[in-house]
Amino acid sequence: MLPVRNRERTLRALAHEQPDRVPFDRVGSTDSHEVACLVESMELPLELRSRYLEGDFRYLTFGSREERERYQAYLPNLPEEATLSDWGVGSIALKTAEGYHAGHFDYRPLAQVDSLPALESFPFPDMAEPWRHQDLEDRVRAAKAEGYVVVGQMSQTILETAYCMRGMEQLFADFYEGPEYVEMLFGRIAERRRFQAKRFAEAGVDVLRIGDDIATQAGLLVGPALYRERVRPFHASVIAAARAVNPSLQVLYHSDGRLTGLLPQLIDIGVTAINPVQPECMDLRAVKREFGRDLTLWGCCPVQSTYACGSPADVLEHVRLLKEELSIGGGLVAQFYNMILTPQVKENLMVFFEAFGP
Repeated sequence: MLPVRNRERTLRALAHEQPDRVPFDRVGSTDSHEVACLVESMELPLELRSRYLEGDFRYLTFGSREERERYQAYLPNLPEEATLSDWGVGSIALKTAEGYHAGHFDYRPLAQVDSLPALESFPFPDMAEPWRHQDLEDRVRAAKAEGYVVVGQMSQTILETAYCMRGMEQLFADFYEGPEYVEMLFGRIAERRRFQAKRFAEAGVDVLRIGDDIATQAGLLVGPALYRERVRPFHASVIAAARAVNPSLQVLYHSDGRLTGLLPQLIDIGVTAINPVQPECMDLRAVKREFGRDLTLWGCCPVQSTYACGSPADVLEHVRLLKEELSIGGGLVAQFYNMILTPQVKENLMVFFEAFGP
């Protein structure tokens, strides 16, 4: 028998009430298809396989389509095989020698757009076009009827969208050499993100997922002072646009890496959950102890260490940590994010699901 998905149970956990089981979010990241194929090949009971592949959450996005003519002048050398985002970022997926996902090579539409007038005339996408969002309410209702907690997906919200368009090195130089340029760029992006956040809230999503990769595993890419001055106001405005519609909306912030130094500021602007909380660079017990009253820890799975190269005993200890320590008082969602596919992953995932349960 398949497990009964219970959105009220999941919502209670997000509200920091003790759950009878830890909510689970299906695998995240760009290699999710490869990991899903791995799970399909495993001899898991149907209910365990279902929980891994479907989880307790349903992610919804705005409609998207490639508009090559719109950005042709900015990407004259874009290969035919490249994909193109709404923001004009071209991308070619890279693979390892074994055929696994290994990131992307990107083509940046703002790489040569160096002046304020040129930026002013750049054809930013129109997120208010009706085809992008007119069916949101129907999709939210359908997902809730199936028992999912519904997430409006809007990460790569400000900073990451900007550095994907401009190039990280150049954008970080712009912080000091062209602050007016950065202010205009962030403002144009944030205007569109505020509309999206408002529409997600109007449509009735339970969680708004925002975020920008703002850290490495060694530390922050943008320090607390610079974040407070240059990035935080835009993140805050996006959250405020959604909360004006639904003051109790949960807000999930995604960033890989060691995010600990920004957690107080994220809490201040209304973030209620963080993801993926990488155990390789964040102390899960310390984060739970210091910030667990305010933040749901969403992820918390050591994919680079325990699941990539650990033993079954290591996996069992991780499951114990999730269920007996981090889940106390609610505020925990388990998720594998950016899974590294090694020969041991299949065996370790089998151990996890047998111990974690349906």
